[in-house]
Amino acid sequence: MNHPFYQKPIKEQKRFIILAGMIIFSVFGLIISLAVLTKFYWLSLIAAFWLIISAPFVDTPTGKKSGKLHYYSPLFISEKLSNNKVIFHGGTLFDYYFVLDFSQSGRRRTHFIIHNYLEGILAFIEKHESDFADDTVLEGTSYILHAKTAQKLGFSPAQTDGIQTIILLLNYPTLTLSYSISKGRLSFPKLSRVKTYQSTLGKLKSQKEKIKFLKDKLKP
Repeated sequence: MNHPFYQKPIKEQKRFIILAGMIIFSVFGLIISLAVLTKFYWLSLIAAFWLIISAPFVDTPTGKKSGKLHYYSPLFISEKLSNNKVIFHGGTLFDYYFVLDFSQSGRRRTHFIIHNYLEGILAFIEKHESDFADDTVLEGTSYILHAKTAQKLGFSPAQTDGIQTIILLLNYPTLTLSYSISKGRLSFPKLSRVKTYQSTLGKLKSQKEKIKFLKDKLKP
């Protein structure tokens, strides 16, 4: 996997994680201190959003190291199999920081991200087509994939429950930042476009050649 961070020496990776953690909690502590000293307690909301936005710079690499997260491409990550379901995630802000070429236009960045999704789905199929059952569910939430594109890949929209909706709302600042980076300009994603998609390994296997075709079409 061609991910610049994980190609660094282990000691350098550890130094980055420690430094990121120190910066995150220092800024958090500073904002909380200001809230208490000035009695502007609404600043604590900023502190909370700061943690949500910055946490991936520690959570993502430590999750990979612990085995909780698995990369199938630099911008397509999954959690461990649980109850016959695998939850996937697009790249986090941590991954965007290391993987994306910020000199590219927003259109090219978006194509690159989708290409990575397709690359990751193919890697998932190829790794597990013989050791996971065909009814194994792959599920994730995305603001990049359009419903039509998702259906072409073998995914169907899944109903978002109340807890997922709350998590989505809390993560809206992170979504906005990620979406803006992908577009190359300040952009606010419509929550109606952020959808949960679901498929099975069997469906994905049947769409394998179509996924390959789309991936090659979007090759950077």
